[in-house]
Amino acid sequence: MATAAAHTTAPSAMPVAARRARTMSIGILGLVAALALAPEALTPALAWTVLAIGLLIGLPHGAVDHLVPEWTLGRDLPRSTFAAILGAYVALAAAAFGLLIVQPMLAASAFVIVSILHFGAGDVEFLDASRDLRPWQRSIAVLAFGLPPVALPIAVYAEQARPVLVGLAPELAVLTVPAARTTALLVTFGSVAVTMWAVGVQGRARIAVDLAVLCVAFVLAPPLLAFAAYFGGWHAARHIARLLALDPRNVDELAAGRVGRPLLRFARSALLPTVISVIVLLGLWWGAGGVEGLVAAHLGLLVALTMPHVAIVSWLDGRRREARGKVIA
Repeated sequence: MATAAAHTTAPSAMPVAARRARTMSIGILGLVAALALAPEALTPALAWTVLAIGLLIGLPHGAVDHLVPEWTLGRDLPRSTFAAILGAYVALAAAAFGLLIVQPMLAASAFVIVSILHFGAGDVEFLDASRDLRPWQRSIAVLAFGLPPVALPIAVYAEQARPVLVGLAPELAVLTVPAARTTALLVTFGSVAVTMWAVGVQGRARIAVDLAVLCVAFVLAPPLLAFAAYFGGWHAARHIARLLALDPRNVDELAAGRVGRPLLRFARSALLPTVISVIVLLGLWWGAGGVEGLVAAHLGLLVALTMPHVAIVSWLDGRRREARGKVIA
């Protein structure tokens, strides 16, 4: 583990990883939007298959959460502290999964809300979109980035989104009624418009471009296909880019514009937790048939892993904003 002094140089390495991840993510969602213009090629079977692949590809992006505290602090943690963090992570995941079993509506509702905030905050931090924004503008920016991948599939493609919602909790089908869909559209596009205006005043057009790509992809493309591309090729890719820059072992290589070895290090670090998650997923899938069974099983695992993952990432974002505030001061 590198020292704290070495770790402070990591931000200089961020642009190359972020730039490549952003280019890839925009390209993937742009391709999905283009494919949506040829609807005869997008069969239901293809959509479910792509969703399963996208969810599996996105799974490793949270597999190194246990290393984030050490990378963020720039020093090794005592084994007792590391064990306590790992234990709390597993306990929170187990509690979320248990809640989904005994109170599916409560757990699923919390999952939807947390997902919106997590997705939105991830893009806001990745793009440094909150720089020079007022606190209320940052909150709206989080909604602007978080609502399209969650709210638009439900509002625009209610019939296709309903099976996924029902798979989480039957009561979530209420989100597909006309009143709920209209509200979702108004809040989503209202948040997007306010955020585009706020960043436009600052001359930060790239943030508006990202928002436009998100909205176009999720309006044009079927929800399963769009979310698969988003989760694996946008959200996970951008988070991994942040992690590559966070790992102090990658500073020199990223600063030189090389990402191959940093990606290999990440893959090695993520391998075992990912394999364990896949084994659990296969256990949940046992007895279920077809790709839809895999997706349903994965959603349960996703609910369980999302809560501790969000806790870790929220802590990381808070540390980043605190550090940025000290620099400005």
